Amino acid sequence: MPRANHFVIVSMCLTLTACAGPSATVKPRVSVARLKQQQAAAEPAVGALRAGEFASAETRAVEVLQRDPANVHGHVVRAITGYKKTMHQLSTDLRTVVFGGMRAGGFNHRYMRSALQQAEADLAQVEQDLAAAVHPDLALELCLACWEVDWNHNGRVDRADRALFQIERDARGASIPEDDPRRRPTFRFDQGDVAWGRAFVSFQRAALDLILAFDWSEVDRMVLVRRDEGKPTSITFRMTRPELVARARERILEGLDRADETRRAYLAETDDDGEWVPNPRQKNHPMPLPVDGQLYRTWELVIGDMHRLVRGEEGLSVERMAQLGDHQWEHPPRGFINIGRMLSKPKDITFQMSQLSSFEHKAGDVEGLLRNVLGDYYVQQMKPSPITLRLSRMKREVQRGEETMERKLRYLFWLN
Repeated sequence: MPRANHFVIVSMCLTLTACAGPSATVKPRVSVARLKQQQAAAEPAVGALRAGEFASAETRAVEVLQRDPANVHGHVVRAITGYKKTMHQLSTDLRTVVFGGMRAGGFNHRYMRSALQQAEADLAQVEQDLAAAVHPDLALELCLACWEVDWNHNGRVDRADRALFQIERDARGASIPEDDPRRRPTFRFDQGDVAWGRAFVSFQRAALDLILAFDWSEVDRMVLVRRDEGKPTSITFRMTRPELVARARERILEGLDRADETRRAYLAETDDDGEWVPNPRQKNHPMPLPVDGQLYRTWELVIGDMHRLVRGEEGLSVERMAQLGDHQWEHPPRGFINIGRMLSKPKDITFQMSQLSSFEHKAGDVEGLLRNVLGDYYVQQMKPSPITLRLSRMKREVQRGEETMERKLRYLFWLN
């Protein structure tokens, strides 16, 4: 499996799964014969994508769509190349702001906000292209590990870039030799994958909305403290765009709906050919991610848990979360975190630095800290979400040696 700590794998790959398949958007479907004609017309763009020539693939996809705005394959290629370009630019902008801020003694928040707004707009275009790529017979085969791309932005394609999408270990955890073709499999992305990709884009757009809703200028005071000024006593992040939090909430719920659509679509599949995420009946899948009916049932339950958390029908038990760690509290903190209220009634976030410092150096008043930071988002009574019990069950299975934490993380990333 690709390296667990490479979040870019999750970011890029989940969206790449959106390269084919039906979406929830309702529109007239082209006939199978017409689809084949579109595929032939878009072959130069698809071929460039398979070769990892993203700029050329995007140019050719645009040309295809200028001739035929309904070309499904043209939308697929433009969605993938557009996503790659968006993430590349955002990564470049983030490094520019961070490194420039460290040198200048202050971050360029206007530049960063502009970059985030542009990324959100670009992801909106990706979503539109994915929504336009709707056909139950659409399929696209791609070897992700065959792409020669400078993913880490160091100016050359090195070993780390080539290993990024490779399958490094088999289902038993044994290392796969570098010259073994299993390291560079070809996946066939089809009907069940599009909802998953669109779900991930929804979650990313929600994250950008949440960031853009606040004024983060006081990060300078917390991170770039001048010696002659001393440490600030408190830090406040101002809520300036509450409507963006409301929009983020809707996009999270939309993403959860699409995640459940993904689950149901996978379970309905009857083919078995280069599967990205298999159902319990499918065996032809290069990814070493064994699944069974229980895993799909847990997937369904977790989506339900998240829905109720976002809607404020249940809360996160602080006591249960505290006991998930290695340290077992004799007197764990009580209360619940109301995620739904956070999203429906957004407000400023203030940190009292003295209280944070006290908690950092000794066992401070956890409940007092939560009240200080979260305010009325931290409540004493609320219906507890069962999601913490599911995480506790996973922890016990790891402790008993039934499964490794790495494999648990694979499930969490790949399915949710």
